[in-house]
Amino acid sequence: MLLIWRRAVENRITLRHLEAFRAIMVRKTVTGAAEMLEITQPVVTRLISDLEERIAIPLFTRTKGRLLPTAEAALLFKDVEQSLISIERIANAASNIKALKMGYLEIAAAPSMSLSFLPRAIASFTREHPDAVVSMHMHSSSTVLDMVQRDRCDLGFAMFPMRATRHGNSETLVSAKMVGVVPINHRLANRDVLHPEDFEGESFISLMPLMEERMRIDSVMLSYGVKRRMNAETQVASVILKMAEAGSGVSIIDPLTASGYTGTMLKFIPFEPAIINDYSIVISQRNSSTLILKPFIDHARREIRKMVPANLIVRS
Repeated sequence: MLLIWRRAVENRITLRHLEAFRAIMVRKTVTGAAEMLEITQPVVTRLISDLEERIAIPLFTRTKGRLLPTAEAALLFKDVEQSLISIERIANAASNIKALKMGYLEIAAAPSMSLSFLPRAIASFTREHPDAVVSMHMHSSSTVLDMVQRDRCDLGFAMFPMRATRHGNSETLVSAKMVGVVPINHRLANRDVLHPEDFEGESFISLMPLMEERMRIDSVMLSYGVKRRMNAETQVASVILKMAEAGSGVSIIDPLTASGYTGTMLKFIPFEPAIINDYSIVISQRNSSTLILKPFIDHARREIRKMVPANLIVRS
């Protein structure tokens, strides 16, 4: 019985045999096959001779140092090619399963979210899931929504009201009031609350036109007949803080950006009437494991609620 088993093992066709056969059929020469497989020519020759012996079929004729495929080799090649493709598919499937087990998560987020609570959420999440990998892309809220809807990421974090997402699988993490930002030596710095009329004639640092927050702030100012001097614009709220520190003017920003400020040159003051900022999460329809999505969302929700002051939160 042992002898039969040994003979079966000795006559077994290996993956290396099939790879050598395919390489010669594709490259036409032993030299080309050796380069393709990154092995020496004698090894290729030995593998082919060994394969012919094991299957008892001549695969190549040797003419002037060249190997010419026989009719049997041509018939065999199609099946060998299909077998190797199947093996590659199995390897890819195993790789995907491993990646799923390890947990690869791709997220896209608006700057104010990327630069505030999300790094903390990623840190706490990866501490609990040390094999997980989180890739974060920073884009405008509109681009984030587009990436999610086109299944180019797993999760999107955007500053949009829920009605604006037009996406079924979404939710609001936190809704909170925007705040005024003024330098500490500014005439408004001692106010307990800021109103639209307080900004009359002030140099105002604004977000770019057509951005959601910009349009809501402009709408409030217009309804109160307030005229500001629009001296500077930027698409990133954190840059507004740098401009305000440099003396470019005052502004109104989202509470998350305000809460992440660690400097001493600015003061943040509640603004009335309230302008509500919604921090939303949108989930892609692409095949993402709920085993990694739900825990990360829980971490994100916990970290954003830690950052936004409770007196500014209107819904959570």
